[in-house]
Amino acid sequence: MKTILLNLFLFCSLNAIAQITGTVNDEKKQPLSGAVIRLYQAVKTVKIAVTDNQGRFTYNGTADYMIITYTGFLTDTLKNLRSDMMIQLSPDTNTLKEIIVISRQPIIRQETDRTVISVNEKVRKLADNGLDIVNLAPGITVSDNEDIIQMSGKSEVQVMINDKVVRMTARDLAKMLKAMPSSSIKQVEFLSNPPAKYEVNGNTGIINIKTNGVAKGGGGNVDYSTSQSNHNWTDLSSLLNYDAGKLAISGYGAWHTGGYLTQNTKIRQLYPDMINQQTSSLDKWSDPVFRVTADYVANRNNTFGGIIERESSTNTDSYNTYSQQGANNYQTTSCNLSVRHWNTYNLNYQYSDTLGTELTVDLDRADFYKDGSIALMTTLQPQLNYQTTTGIRISTIKADYTHSWKNTLKIESGLKIAGLQTNNTQNEHLFHYHENIIAVYTSLTQSKRNWGWQLGLRAEQTEAKGETSSITKPDTSYINLLPSAYFTYSPGSKHHFRLSLSRRIKRPDYSDLQPFSYVLDPLNQQTGNPQLRVQCNDQAELTYTLDDRISLISTLSRAADYFNTVYRESGNILVEMPANAGTMTTLNFDLNFPVKISKWWNMLNKLNAGNDHFSGELFQGKLDQGKWRYQFSSSQRISLFSKYQLQLSCRYTSASQNLIYQQQSSANASASISRKLFNDQASVRIGISDIFKTQRQYTSVNFGNLQYTDFGTFESRRVSLSFNWRFGNTKIRQTEERSRGDADEKRRSGS
Repeated sequence: MKTILLNLFLFCSLNAIAQITGTVNDEKKQPLSGAVIRLYQAVKTVKIAVTDNQGRFTYNGTADYMIITYTGFLTDTLKNLRSDMMIQLSPDTNTLKEIIVISRQPIIRQETDRTVISVNEKVRKLADNGLDIVNLAPGITVSDNEDIIQMSGKSEVQVMINDKVVRMTARDLAKMLKAMPSSSIKQVEFLSNPPAKYEVNGNTGIINIKTNGVAKGGGGNVDYSTSQSNHNWTDLSSLLNYDAGKLAISGYGAWHTGGYLTQNTKIRQLYPDMINQQTSSLDKWSDPVFRVTADYVANRNNTFGGIIERESSTNTDSYNTYSQQGANNYQTTSCNLSVRHWNTYNLNYQYSDTLGTELTVDLDRADFYKDGSIALMTTLQPQLNYQTTTGIRISTIKADYTHSWKNTLKIESGLKIAGLQTNNTQNEHLFHYHENIIAVYTSLTQSKRNWGWQLGLRAEQTEAKGETSSITKPDTSYINLLPSAYFTYSPGSKHHFRLSLSRRIKRPDYSDLQPFSYVLDPLNQQTGNPQLRVQCNDQAELTYTLDDRISLISTLSRAADYFNTVYRESGNILVEMPANAGTMTTLNFDLNFPVKISKWWNMLNKLNAGNDHFSGELFQGKLDQGKWRYQFSSSQRISLFSKYQLQLSCRYTSASQNLIYQQQSSANASASISRKLFNDQASVRIGISDIFKTQRQYTSVNFGNLQYTDFGTFESRRVSLSFNWRFGNTKIRQTEERSRGDADEKRRSGS
């Protein structure tokens, strides 16, 4: 393998081809990021490029002339094109207060392996911040409390900034995106079927946010929000950037605190008796986090960077259950306290030149620690106490290489080596687990006229071993070959088709492998499963986009050795555990349809329909059935007088089925009104979610000898107040978020 990679590097170095390259600066010789470069042959546009954070652009081809545009500067036209051009734009002293864009501005653009939203004036009218932009995409749903991002048909979503993975809790990540104004974002990429280059676990989608930023100075954002239901949530976050030319530093700090109450009524048939349980669970949290990233541009080819990050959380969960079985009654009270933290360190290096070569190297170290205590008290029974600890140590090295040729051919190759150790205790019990992964990939991409294609292959070799005092499980070594292919076709300017095929694997979360059991109450227990096997995911996806606005995505996926929670009965006790339940086949359709009703009224409609079919052997017998489900959502953005804006949204989710679990339908309607302040540098918003309190969770099971219902309510109706202020220089070059090598391992910690 080393010989192959060395030959590949030498081959690419010896085949460098002259290109049209350059740097665009302002009158103070500061780089202009986001300048638009249009290259022409005769009257035909052959390429539209955008400068990067250092004001640079590259084109692999020939052109007669080019036109450079940037808001607030005079347009420049250049001939005699060559490599390493230094272009300086002059300020437009007659810039109008309002710029009317005549050219067509697409909302959604399809590329060979991804869907892209370019943040133009049309998008900025629909979205104030990064979270709003993400919500515009096909198949994307942001929860009503703005703390979870979901991609249709995907079990998980991985968020990146400038091609670098961001590892935060879902709540903190959503708040950070909300703190990023739309003016600081150049484009957002959505990879529903990621290519071989990206490391994802199973059926995971990727969202990649690429930022703007150019001038020297400092600036940032402060975001404060509070919401009230039965309990209060308060979130305070700040994103700060400083650019000193060669050195750019970004800092993010946040603090989240609140409480969340859920209440459930569970009825289980246990012949000849009926078990009735009333439960309430109150989760309280306090989560501080800080993150510092830095980039140092040594010269135009070499950049060094680093990250220091700490995420902490203190959670207190109070759990009360009243159980009735015939003439027997039980009252169970549980108090769970946990304290956890992640410490992450990253060093990175990037080399890039004007000949199409790029090399990145990342060294990562991540340490996780969690300390928990559970006190369980049940009427007329001894008190149960659990003392638990979890320690995780992850070390990785990762390298990625890219080279582009004049004929629009591009090759990408990479290598990753990861080592993980985790020690877990429950009272006197110990579980030690270690895992080593070596992964290599390569892909070849080409776009020509109306056609494009990409072929890729990723190989992963895994060694895993888990040990307790009595068993060694898992103890395995395996190799997986993960191919991917993409084909695009554009018969005209208004139509675009893309077909993608891929295979991925999903490894178990570390917590699911722990062979520990926990008593939840006298009738319910929970246990891990060290015998979990790797899940294999195959996916085919066909995407059609009309007029760069309307999109239809159809997906067929199959998961073998499908992970899911299953239940088995042991006498009167219901035991919950993860298992490889069988095979899940999913057919999914997503329609994204934005409508501009008038100049002041914009609407975005989304429709999802799908069928989930499961086949497998469960504890209660063989299951082979599926069910159709659908979801419709619509959001309205209405501009009112004096910088006021009204937002209305509604969503309906039909009944669905996952294995033996039948979910009933639910709905939601929300509204908010906002106003811009301080010359549009700040905004304040008041809103209410789930106005009619129609969100609920109702699950029923009737399979074999397992029959029960579970009706749950939660604090879905919330009144909220938020304030966002953007200050300082709004064109700061933000540091490059790193695609850390430990991203997948950290996600699998389940923390």
